[in-house]
Amino acid sequence: MADVRRRSVLGGAVGAALAGTALTGTALTGLATPAAADTTASDAAASGTAEAASRGRRRAFRLGVNYTPSTRWFHMWQDWRERDLRRDLDDIAKLGLDHIRMMLLWSDFQPEPNLISGEKLDRLHEFLDYAGDAGLDVEITVFNGHISARYWTPNWLQTTPQPVNWFADPAALEAQRAFLTALGKRIGGHRRFLGFDLSNEPYYYWDSFAGLNVTVAQADNWAKTLLATAGEVAPGKWNTVGCDRAPWDTRGDKYFSRATLATAGAVTAIHPWTSFFGILKTDPLGPFATHNAERLVQLAQAYAADPAWPCWIQEDGAAPSIHFSDQTRPQLGEWIKRSVRNVASCAHTHGFTWWCSHDVSPALVPKLNPLEYDLGLYTNDRKLKPAGAAIREIVAEFDRNPPQPASRTTGIVIPDDDPQSGTDTFFALASAGTRAAFVLRSKAGDQAHLKARGITKLVNP
Repeated sequence: MADVRRRSVLGGAVGAALAGTALTGTALTGLATPAAADTTASDAAASGTAEAASRGRRRAFRLGVNYTPSTRWFHMWQDWRERDLRRDLDDIAKLGLDHIRMMLLWSDFQPEPNLISGEKLDRLHEFLDYAGDAGLDVEITVFNGHISARYWTPNWLQTTPQPVNWFADPAALEAQRAFLTALGKRIGGHRRFLGFDLSNEPYYYWDSFAGLNVTVAQADNWAKTLLATAGEVAPGKWNTVGCDRAPWDTRGDKYFSRATLATAGAVTAIHPWTSFFGILKTDPLGPFATHNAERLVQLAQAYAADPAWPCWIQEDGAAPSIHFSDQTRPQLGEWIKRSVRNVASCAHTHGFTWWCSHDVSPALVPKLNPLEYDLGLYTNDRKLKPAGAAIREIVAEFDRNPPQPASRTTGIVIPDDDPQSGTDTFFALASAGTRAAFVLRSKAGDQAHLKARGITKLVNP
């Protein structure tokens, strides 16, 4: 999740040596041999777990949640509590969800560029076993400089007078490649491993905290380089980089180019965060609130070179009580269900993953922005909330009647460098019952492209 201060601003706008570095055993190690990826007894046991697990794997449209541990927050790696973790995962499984996305604390796993924690790698593998026992697959977010308005980079990047630009510095890039390689060797073969998400909205680290001058070209090269590494060490997985709407809802390219986000890795991961527009206080069941995540999927697909390129709503939700008024709060569940249904109407969509599983304890984690404490499907003491009940209902609905992608024969033509120009038209068409796509102006005359996407009518806003 990104810094709320940044979201508020956006809300107004619709080397070889390191590659061989080690990590094994239960201690911090320097140069040693990584443990091989294995299929453990727990993995084998997981293959026979819950019917819910196999049902989730059969879903064409996956449904999951971002995991926030109920008792130790993201400090779970330092203070390992198996019982607590298993209870949390069971909470998630009870909703019928089939996967989680979870955050590594980079500083815990790679405290020095040539030093990777074998103990933490073992714990990660163990956690995947727990998830398997609960019938859940796991996406791993790796280089987290920024989560929930906290900053987590290792100290070796915090040089003075300027922090290391880990998106461009050659040694930092090699260290990141080494960490990905070690992760791939330890968990890449685990049957519950979905893939690597490089980082959680990394531009908020360089923009809001570090003040780094990271160019679009540097960011694109970072993403392409590390996603290529992820593809080598974890082939066939859902490798991506998770971004909110900031790169998509701007004129020109900002942070990353849209072309890179729509072509690199294996899937485009989007965090719509509709609630930060303030719309849930006034009109949570209107076209903007219920179709915004769908709009961003269509926008990403317009920039994809492959008409069948998949998208994933990797974070959405953020429905704390302060985002609703007293009048609209009873509509929370219906907003959730309509928004998820609309995302599921998009072809080539991997799934929908809510932020987040459990509320955060103010006693454990003081001085966060107040809304950060109230985003879970469960309370901090593991009581189901209305949002959790709504997610459980949509999961059951989709299992009874799997969603089918809608035909989108209408394409809204937008300038390649101004994706927001078609927003009002998209919502107007949605309100009238028309499922629309977006078409870049540079491709509006490409009949093969239009045919591949099933578009027969073009609309110019």
